[in-house]
Amino acid sequence: MKKLILFLILSFFSFQSFAAGCTDGSEPVKSISADGSYYVYSCGDPAPNQVLTSVLEKERYCGTNFATVIPEQWTCFESPLMDIEIPEDWKLIDDYDRYQEIISRNATPRLLGFASNPPKSNCTHMLNNFEEFAGGKNYGRLHYFDCLHDLRARLYEGDKEYTSDILEYWAKAGLNQPKDGGIGPSDYTYFLTLGYIAGIYAQEKDNMEFSDTFKAWLTDRLLNAEFRSFRVPTSHDPVSYRCKEILYNYKAPEWINDCSTPRFMYTEGQLVGGLALNNKEIFDEGIDSLQYITSLFNDENIHPWASRGIRMPGYYNQIPNWLTNYAVILETVDYDFFEHEMPNGFKVHKAIKVAFDIVWADDVSLFWPYIQLNLGTNGDQTFPELLKPLSERPKGGSGASGIPPKPQRVVRQALFYVDKYQPELKGKYGYEEVYTKNVTGTEDFCDSGTGLALKTNCVYSDLSWYWMYNHESAFDTHSIYKANLD
Repeated sequence: MKKLILFLILSFFSFQSFAAGCTDGSEPVKSISADGSYYVYSCGDPAPNQVLTSVLEKERYCGTNFATVIPEQWTCFESPLMDIEIPEDWKLIDDYDRYQEIISRNATPRLLGFASNPPKSNCTHMLNNFEEFAGGKNYGRLHYFDCLHDLRARLYEGDKEYTSDILEYWAKAGLNQPKDGGIGPSDYTYFLTLGYIAGIYAQEKDNMEFSDTFKAWLTDRLLNAEFRSFRVPTSHDPVSYRCKEILYNYKAPEWINDCSTPRFMYTEGQLVGGLALNNKEIFDEGIDSLQYITSLFNDENIHPWASRGIRMPGYYNQIPNWLTNYAVILETVDYDFFEHEMPNGFKVHKAIKVAFDIVWADDVSLFWPYIQLNLGTNGDQTFPELLKPLSERPKGGSGASGIPPKPQRVVRQALFYVDKYQPELKGKYGYEEVYTKNVTGTEDFCDSGTGLALKTNCVYSDLSWYWMYNHESAFDTHSIYKANLD
């Protein structure tokens, strides 16, 4: 806050000093200060490295890059997103009966195994004791995330009573942000949970009973969420940094959550929470955070997730789904987010295409300069494996081995984008309107160089089997999009 005040004071006096213009009658030139923290107005030509040539470049010097500081606004540029108003009768799903009919034809979203089919009593215990389990503690063989997925699945299957009981319990008992330091595993779980709560309320507010206590509590939690690092400074590392300059001028130590999954979850929760609660302050925070996300794509349309070393494919595959989720949400207020121009001059849909072009390709050279930054990998130095074709990379868990999740689940949840811009992906990777858990496309992801009828060196051991969801959202975005079609 002190830096912000200093910024405003210095900017004010710098501008006032040249309010009358330069002696030759020209207007003063706006540039940046030596430390990049405020604007300078001067007559004559500024140094070449101080000229602000684009919105994207200006945004790098806007606000703060310190991870422990929350700026008054995430961005300092204006866009049509800021003109969106909340309709009085806002709905996420135009035809809820149609939505129910669509999901009733799908197979259960659950996969096999105990973690995907946990006892209700076990999950009630875990979800009702957030503080105990948020940091990663297991309950038997269950993780807290398993029970959030179970909550989503039970609502999908029609168990609204259980869903209501869990949400109302959180409202009455409280759910406080842990504010743990460093990367913050408990804060990660908090933003994940808050995103689920806001999403479920947005989807079901006209179809379930929600108490005034719940709505007041959710409003309070969204308004008072602190999206920052609570890392304790050390003499060796007195500050940590957000993601604003990762692709330009990387500084360690980074707070990678600023541009990773928590940022996307936080943004979605603020957007749908603000719309569902008819709260402009919450919604505007979501819009500002969304603008921040768009400002992170560089002039090659690359997002900082490219810097995640061997884990790049395991993160970057989410780009189509998160951006499509925002597009489905903003479509409900008549805003075409796919055609929104980002600070780098590209439309949002172009950024999604880059993800589809690279993540499941053998050649990731476009991302290679950033992959080598190897951020958020706990020192895993195996990122050169990404220079190999997909079929030759070590097999293992998705992401950690350099193998991305199966593309058909990404195509499914990004169908709004796919239908509009790349319908050929449905044939290439596989798509089925009614989810059966098994579908393949023309791309078999095996080594075709052997000439053998029996495929070898296949990327996936069972290509056709896939999960309905691909990222941590409360929504089956595919079915919401289908239900909202005219």
